[in-house]
Amino acid sequence: MLFKTDDSKLFQQTKLRLASWYIGGISLILAIIGFGVYEAIIHAHRITVEKELKTVAGTLHDNFEIILDTPGKLSDDVEQFFPNLCLVNASCPSLDNISNYRIGTIDNGQYYLQIFDLSHYLIAYSRNYPEGLSLKDQPDKQIIIKDDQGIRYLQKSHLLHTNTGENWGYLQVSRSLEDFDNYLKMVALILLLGFPLAIILIGISAWILTGMAMKPIAKSYQQIQQFTADAAHELRTPLAAILATIESTLMMSHLPKQESIDTLETVSRQTKRLSSLVSDLLMLSRLDWQLNLTTNHSLKQETICLNDLIEDLLEEIAYLAVASKITVTSQINVKSSLKIKGNTEQIYRLLFNLVINAIQYTPIGGQVKIILEQHNKCAVIQVQDTGIGIDNKELPHIFERFYRIDKARSREKGGSGLGLSIAKAIVTAHHGTIQVKSTVNRGSLFTIQLPLLGQF
Repeated sequence: MLFKTDDSKLFQQTKLRLASWYIGGISLILAIIGFGVYEAIIHAHRITVEKELKTVAGTLHDNFEIILDTPGKLSDDVEQFFPNLCLVNASCPSLDNISNYRIGTIDNGQYYLQIFDLSHYLIAYSRNYPEGLSLKDQPDKQIIIKDDQGIRYLQKSHLLHTNTGENWGYLQVSRSLEDFDNYLKMVALILLLGFPLAIILIGISAWILTGMAMKPIAKSYQQIQQFTADAAHELRTPLAAILATIESTLMMSHLPKQESIDTLETVSRQTKRLSSLVSDLLMLSRLDWQLNLTTNHSLKQETICLNDLIEDLLEEIAYLAVASKITVTSQINVKSSLKIKGNTEQIYRLLFNLVINAIQYTPIGGQVKIILEQHNKCAVIQVQDTGIGIDNKELPHIFERFYRIDKARSREKGGSGLGLSIAKAIVTAHHGTIQVKSTVNRGSLFTIQLPLLGQF
């Protein structure tokens, strides 16, 4: 049964809505995670740079304090230790005269040095100090400044002392953050470019996964539509027959006694058919409800002896078997009683439906046999007949509701097409399996496996 156009649009809209919510939720999570990763990278690199600057500044500070004598004045020893220093109001030493640097980090293009006296006047600076970078002292602080090209620098100041412990001035060390900023820009670019790509992949995945998730819902909805249509059709037939019989009777001015009896018998027969159909529908509804529960505590659980149940079933259908001129027998292939846990009424209905179905489709003089065996930890019940059989193309559909193989024959004998559906539902509710093998004009074999007592 195909969906109507409105139903198809409804499912497409639902699918689109679910996919949109999925994309939105995952995208938000990815954005938060991406932002967190970016902040974590910034924090980790900032801590690393600050520790590195602190180490370099501390090393320079310790080296200076060893060789400082007079406050505010650089000695010749300082110039020997740091030959790359440029004094204010004096030319920087030639590179040809510089060799054997004690502190190579000052000349690698990342660290820059400034020396101030106690009055915060600049005394000297490293020869590679970038142009446009502020030369103003910020004592005892760690700050970030920029040069004329917009490059950022992390700057830290230390108070200097002479080798006798007197205050001498201030040492300021700056560290270029250009490599740090470039790395962060690259990380940000990767995240920004990767985010749309991730959204596209998420969108494709969401659409596929939503479609997969909607399939069982769509199938269930389709089954409900089919079931509703079939149920309405099946209920309408006996109701129409009853209504037609009553209307034709009312049109008669005089109703003979035999005609009255025939009319009442017709109404009774159609009412019984209607009652049976409603009963079957209610049972299927209860079974569906049981299957949707996480447990079967709502189902009355009993210990069932299958040997006794089969014997009771044979006694009940004996008259029907004789009337149909069909031989119904049992074959018990176990020495002891086989017991299962379940609902006696439903297990009896399961076997009754299968045997009645076999009798209906078996010609006069045929045989129906009920076989009971044990296989591993399961009770195996087989219902075998010598009936008309089932074509291979019909086998996948025989457990569908209202499905009839021979519709004319089923209606003639009052079948509703729910017997095998009920059997399948009962087996599933009892954690078992049901299978069928059939050959046209040779008969069918239904095999049921139910777990023995204590095995589920």
